[in-house]
Amino acid sequence: MLKKKGFLKIFGMILWLGTPVLSFLLLETLTHSVPEDMEWPLIFLNLVFYYLFYGLILVISKRSWVSISLGSLLVMAVGLVNYYVISFRSVPVYPWDIFSIKTAASVSENYDYRLDKDARVILAGFLVLILAGLFTRWKLEIRNCQYHILSVLVMVLGITLYGTSVQTPALHKKVGFYEYLFTPNAYYQLNGFAASFISNMQYLQISKPGNYSAEKAEELLKAGAGGTEELPEQKPNVIVVMNEAFSDPAVLGGFETNVDYMPFIRSLTENTVKGNAYVSVKGGNTANSEFEFLTGDSMAYLPAGSIPYQQYIRGAMPTLVSQFHSMGYETSFIHPYRANGWNRRNIYNYFGMDHSYFKESFTDAPILREYTTDLATYQKIVDIYNAKPEGQPVFVFDVTMQNHSSYSREYENFVPDVEVYGGANDRLLERYLSLIKVSDASFEKLVEYFSKVDEPTVILMFGDHQPADWVVQPVYGLNGSAGAEGLSVEAEQKRYEVPFVLWANYDIEEDYIETTSLNYLSTLLVEKAGLPLSPWQNYLKNLSESYPAITANAWMDDEGKWHSNTAQNITGEKDGGNLNDYRILNYYHLFDGAHRDDHLFE
Repeated sequence: MLKKKGFLKIFGMILWLGTPVLSFLLLETLTHSVPEDMEWPLIFLNLVFYYLFYGLILVISKRSWVSISLGSLLVMAVGLVNYYVISFRSVPVYPWDIFSIKTAASVSENYDYRLDKDARVILAGFLVLILAGLFTRWKLEIRNCQYHILSVLVMVLGITLYGTSVQTPALHKKVGFYEYLFTPNAYYQLNGFAASFISNMQYLQISKPGNYSAEKAEELLKAGAGGTEELPEQKPNVIVVMNEAFSDPAVLGGFETNVDYMPFIRSLTENTVKGNAYVSVKGGNTANSEFEFLTGDSMAYLPAGSIPYQQYIRGAMPTLVSQFHSMGYETSFIHPYRANGWNRRNIYNYFGMDHSYFKESFTDAPILREYTTDLATYQKIVDIYNAKPEGQPVFVFDVTMQNHSSYSREYENFVPDVEVYGGANDRLLERYLSLIKVSDASFEKLVEYFSKVDEPTVILMFGDHQPADWVVQPVYGLNGSAGAEGLSVEAEQKRYEVPFVLWANYDIEEDYIETTSLNYLSTLLVEKAGLPLSPWQNYLKNLSESYPAITANAWMDDEGKWHSNTAQNITGEKDGGNLNDYRILNYYHLFDGAHRDDHLFE
């Protein structure tokens, strides 16, 4: 009996010593190959955390089976969450994703949670580790309560020091830390999940730019202000549709289909401005596209993967909504889904929206797959227009839901009718393109309706992002490419390109804009609608001449060359300072409400 107890104790010690290494390997292998991707200094850096983590549980419980089994269960849970998040939105888990739990839960039932073969093997490995831990009998002999508390505090201090160290540039340089936040998958794969996640925690709070002052921000805005413009005698109604996942995968490479999936928008030319807008997200995080469009700010100066709606906006701030309100418009927001998604109910109150219509306003609306159709939201726009007093201009911002992922399930109320010729594993792409075709036809009906009304009306539609990587993978295959990994900066930005179309029911000058980004698009809208620009929009208009596109991932110079965002080139150290001025104005607008002059944005 004593020999058995001794064996179990030794077994427990050996297993405990090996468990941090095994759990590290299992978690990382869920998403990539550790030997190929990670250098030894970074492997050791991650292992330090795992030993501290398992050590903390050990000193709290004083039992090896609790440390091994509970610790491995928690690591497995984190690994699975990261696996699914990468599968669903093509980027890993960030510290600020904790703020998105409600939003993720609201659409969670629409995804496919089946694990691939390799993931099932790794999951089995975790379960074996957890079960093996239950049979260990090693105990820490800490009988004195004061020593027990002291040992726990020492481990907590160790984890705290580790977290602080992992966020320092000196350690990053020493271990060869991969610094490029704009490529999150590579960031996590090369640095390891634990080190990456903890390093990203430093971005939960945003610090002022080094040479920031509210006075300088005001000088920049006043210097860029144009002459005073008067409001037109008859202000046009302005309708904006940010269409869920609306994009044209053909920008990634050519492919043939049995039918055109965007025939109306391609044919629309009269009184129309079309073009390509670059966004900061793909596969998800819709709210960031809303944020850039409505504020004119850029995600370039915020942590990769952060959500301003949930993290940074805590009160009233001037936006496109308040600008239209100040011009006498009645403002309405439409989103046929839950109001708690991305904190939208609070956000649109902060923005000064007069009316907001969420899922409860669409109880009897038609459904395609599991989401309210684009056409149902367009009918709500028509209802808002018909209910207003004659001559009262309206601004309506409609965020649709019809094309939301996932595209893996079959539905009785949705039969895909777009076929891709010659592709492999193109079932998801065909379903996606079939939804785009429905959106195109619905938009045609919206344009047809307002082409017959007497009041001048401008309609802008743009996509919030492209779908996740696995949906468009067949396009790369058809063009002889392995996928979106390893592309040039220019080619990589194609994954962030979406179409926009601006149409008016009266004479406007037709145009095609090859390149812009969402932070500029609302300025273009106001200008094309014949309305006065704010000092902020005049600044953005001037900035766009030197930098036609700025996103979280890259920026384009006036010669049409893309530059990846790094701490050096996005803050102006390599471009003469204009991008640093823009960074100052972003901070002034988003974070310095106490000193901000809201009139400069209206």
